[in-house]
Amino acid sequence: TKVPFFELPAFQGQNSPYYRESHRNLLQAVRTFVQTELEPIAEAQDLAGDYPELELRQKLGAAGMMAIRMGPGPWLKFVGMLGIKIPGDVQPDDFDYFHEMLTHLEFARLGRPGFIDSLGAGWGISAPAVFHFCNDQVRQTVGAQLLKGDKWSALAISEPFAGSDVAALRA
Repeated sequence: TKVPFFELPAFQGQNSPYYRESHRNLLQAVRTFVQTELEPIAEAQDLAGDYPELELRQKLGAAGMMAIRMGPGPWLKFVGMLGIKIPGDVQPDDFDYFHEMLTHLEFARLGRPGFIDSLGAGWGISAPAVFHFCNDQVRQTVGAQLLKGDKWSALAISEPFAGSDVAALRA
């Protein structure tokens, strides 16, 4: 589009050392998904405070949207084993933090922070722990269920003197 500030300058013809064709492909694939699958339901679900149904979570997982919102990591190679493609046919080794940023920007265009957070904000900080700290059996069972959207997770931190205030934890 030629609307000023709608697109990053790199996607309006300016040269950029950071964005490649894979970024453009991912951007278009994520934008299409957001516009067709999320935009029609975002306002109603946000205003109703509805929690995402299993079907929507599975749709996000099957489209690779859950994995790419966690950024680069071991989960990206795992999605291929599950038959999930990274949007825009980006290869796991080529996926970088600029791809992740573009994904978050497209989700943010919905303008419904509550709805966007319900689609995996807590999930996005808890699921990487499964791939970084669990054994292979847990990665292949729980990790696979998380990436496909079959299961949901959250990060729970508590300490006797701080509760859930992570900044107040004592050594």
